Amino acid sequence: RTARPEMRPAVRGLLGVWTAFLLLAGTGALLLQWLGPPAATPIRNGSSPARRPVQAPAAILPRLATSQPPRPAVRTGIAAPDPDLLEPAPGLPGRMLPRIGANGNKPSVAYAALPGPPARGPQVAVLLEGLGLSGAISQDAIDTLPAAVSLGVSPYAAALDRPTPDPLLEQARRAGHETWLCLPMQPAGSPLDEEGPQALDPAVDLAEDRRRLDWALSRLQGYVGVTNALGGLRGDRFANSLAFSIVTTALASRGLLYLDAGTAPHRTAAAMPAGLARHADLTLDDDPDAPDIEARLARLEQIAVTQGSALGIAGPLRPVVIERLRAWSRDLSSRGITLVPVSALPPPHPVPAPHDTASVP
Repeated sequence: RTARPEMRPAVRGLLGVWTAFLLLAGTGALLLQWLGPPAATPIRNGSSPARRPVQAPAAILPRLATSQPPRPAVRTGIAAPDPDLLEPAPGLPGRMLPRIGANGNKPSVAYAALPGPPARGPQVAVLLEGLGLSGAISQDAIDTLPAAVSLGVSPYAAALDRPTPDPLLEQARRAGHETWLCLPMQPAGSPLDEEGPQALDPAVDLAEDRRRLDWALSRLQGYVGVTNALGGLRGDRFANSLAFSIVTTALASRGLLYLDAGTAPHRTAAAMPAGLARHADLTLDDDPDAPDIEARLARLEQIAVTQGSALGIAGPLRPVVIERLRAWSRDLSSRGITLVPVSALPPPHPVPAPHDTASVP
């Protein structure tokens, strides 16, 4: 039926609206077909799809960062050599000797490794000597051993001949390893066994021994003390001579510790003032074989349980010693024993056994 003339404009308007709607719908359908279906978010184990975190606007991020409370400063590594704790070595141009600072600060305190939180229960310390003689092995020890393992530096290391600081010592310091100077002293087997041309020797006059002592003490800086452990020897011939008194006097006046590598104190080392000296409880690598080293480390733990603390000595540096120390230290804390730097080791004190009736009130 034909619309009346007065209705024709309304019909034409309605047809225009539907025509526009159909064109838009067709265009949208073609666009969706071209884009394809949306990527589905995988749902695993029946969980809801993960939501993207809401990202704060870039302008707000700096304000969020600065609004956080500041973290407390944590000291890491060992302090760098302090000029106040050094003095020129007489007769050795360009070399410096350790000394007690003007404010009373001692190298044995300034360069000691931080022991960490107070340890409860038995404590053990290990000194590994021979650092610097082999660059590759020394680097492995610095990089892979716990920071609590103390390192003894050989005065014969070639890098110490240069006027610039030894990079290995700088790395050891940054890694937190406490360093000790290995003092060359003639052993009981001399002259078959020798500690090198600068070894302290009771057969030479005291003036020459003092010169050799200054030579050794000035080879490096930033160490807490000295030890008679060097190259697997213990320097016991000189350590048990009257000439050893020059070492005792020098260490006391310069604020340094002494670590006697013998499992029984040397006669003169035992006479040192309290707190200045400590002797080793066990040599860990008399037989540089992995099973024997493991057995000795187990024995070191037993000594620590019995007397409260224990000190083991190893060296010279060998890959098998480093590897066994690394494996042993991994789960040491799970056995209730804490590894500490040598300077943090408390004096040994016997711990009564459970069956000890003397400990029962």
